[in-house]
Amino acid sequence: MTEELLDTRSATGPFAAGPGSSALPPSGLRPWLSIVALALGIFMLITIEELPIGVLTLMADDLGISRGLAGMSITLPGIIAAVVALLAPLFARRLDRRLVLVIALGCVVISSAATALSTGVVTLLGSRVLTGFAIGLYWATLPIVAIRQLAREHAGRALTVAFAGTGAALVLGVPLASWIGTHLGWREAFGVVAAVSAVVALIQLVLVRPVRTEQTMALRDLGRAARTRPVLTAAALTALIVTGQFVTYGYVSPLLQDVAGIGVDVIPMLLLVFGIAGLIGNFAISPVVRRSPGAAVGLVAAGMAVSLVLLLLLARGEGPAVAVMAVWGLFAGAVSVSIQSFVTRHAGRFEEAGTAVNAAMFNIAIGGGAFLGGGILDAAGVRWNAIASVVLIVLGVGVALSWVLRPDREHAAPAPAPR
Repeated sequence: MTEELLDTRSATGPFAAGPGSSALPPSGLRPWLSIVALALGIFMLITIEELPIGVLTLMADDLGISRGLAGMSITLPGIIAAVVALLAPLFARRLDRRLVLVIALGCVVISSAATALSTGVVTLLGSRVLTGFAIGLYWATLPIVAIRQLAREHAGRALTVAFAGTGAALVLGVPLASWIGTHLGWREAFGVVAAVSAVVALIQLVLVRPVRTEQTMALRDLGRAARTRPVLTAAALTALIVTGQFVTYGYVSPLLQDVAGIGVDVIPMLLLVFGIAGLIGNFAISPVVRRSPGAAVGLVAAGMAVSLVLLLLLARGEGPAVAVMAVWGLFAGAVSVSIQSFVTRHAGRFEEAGTAVNAAMFNIAIGGGAFLGGGILDAAGVRWNAIASVVLIVLGVGVALSWVLRPDREHAAPAPAPR
């Protein structure tokens, strides 16, 4: 094909270094610093996306709306991000992918400031539209830029470090912003995110190696990718597991209050525990991912399902809640890198198109999970959120198991040697 589809057997495929850069990725410390800068970007994106979770009750009370309606501030960005992520390669065309990431961070700055100034549900959701645009652009572009900062044999490690920003956001970003929201005000929390995002954008401009392409992708290429078994499988895994995650996690604050009897002032600490465990899980799953991304996804999903059952049955009081949140976070923190590694390993020449499809589905799942969770919360109570999550995630385990038992060899890229 002549379109913008990645050759997974080369260091750059149709992507090339920008002016002034060598054809091959440089060695030394700087490439790793650039990966860290990319991780800081996804750190900010996850923080702004999930910040409403930690301040949901405060935000709803201040704006005079229900908690379910306030949850739409999670749902709407997910829907917008899904569309943008799917079409991101078409929008970007020959634009330096590094600049696409910087543009996304600029959108975070504007949207966070607008959210901080919201006066009602209309202005709140309006500001979150731009948040969704930023998430979609960044999420679809990050893996492509990350694996081209280093030699191809280090692609797996590049993805692991880049996606560590997701876990770090849960460790530091969301809990710290939630703490700011609880003690200083939820508007101040969004203001801090805006300021830090501007700094991260400048860091990326300085450190990240330009990634350009001489080819463009057509809409039909996305359709071709979406019809391959590896991409379809990744989309199904994301749809089931991530939707299941956010049906409950999007409303974890009322869940912990109503089921575990936790006070609102303890929620940031529990989110911190969840985040620390998630960061550990992001790295801990690496050996399994290198051997079989499909098995890694199945293991992660099974652990998440068990954790939610434990949360319903055993989490009564702070001690048990801390333990269950740690286990849940350990497995949930490995979801992003496991599924993206599945795409990178198995999508072959459809890697970028597959990444776009998976990023779109990921954000549909986040928004859809929050929407479904809000409906369940208002209609039946938060316990049923956890039950619905378990059902969806167990179905995801089944999809992963079907791949492990009958993998697709036709599209797979060569597996990296175990290290």
